[in-house]
Amino acid sequence: MLARAEQDTLAPGLDTLAREAEALTRVLHALEEEHDALVSSDAQRLESAIADKNNALEGYMTAKSAREAEGIAQNLQASVANHPQLSAGQRATGVELASTIRTAGESCKTLNHRNGMLISALRDRTQQAINIVRGNDVGVTLYGQQGDAHLDGGSRVLGTA
Repeated sequence: MLARAEQDTLAPGLDTLAREAEALTRVLHALEEEHDALVSSDAQRLESAIADKNNALEGYMTAKSAREAEGIAQNLQASVANHPQLSAGQRATGVELASTIRTAGESCKTLNHRNGMLISALRDRTQQAINIVRGNDVGVTLYGQQGDAHLDGGSRVLGTA
């Protein structure tokens, strides 16, 4: 990431790329925090992480829209490398920023997928527990007072949620 002093002297298009890279990095950190909250089963931390993720995503979308409004919509590296108004040094900085955006975007996609799979697994386990408590789970073995197994799961509800 560029130092703040370097960002202040960038050409307008590169400044937009720097803001987008910074915003995407915030999304990446928010996804990591969301994962940690999910793994630790910390509901309050998860709520905070989701709020941070949503704010970071909003910032990223704003930065991306600003970049696209400047006419840099696709193939960032090629657009920057061939930009007629940038010096060689600015082009190199722009290519570095485009690479940072691409790498952070791929990491965000991977982390988001990982978090989604974790959420799905947690949801499935929660649903299984609810089914057991409600007596809806097929194939559950319950034991009677005499220790005899009832493979049908019995007909009694163990509790309600």
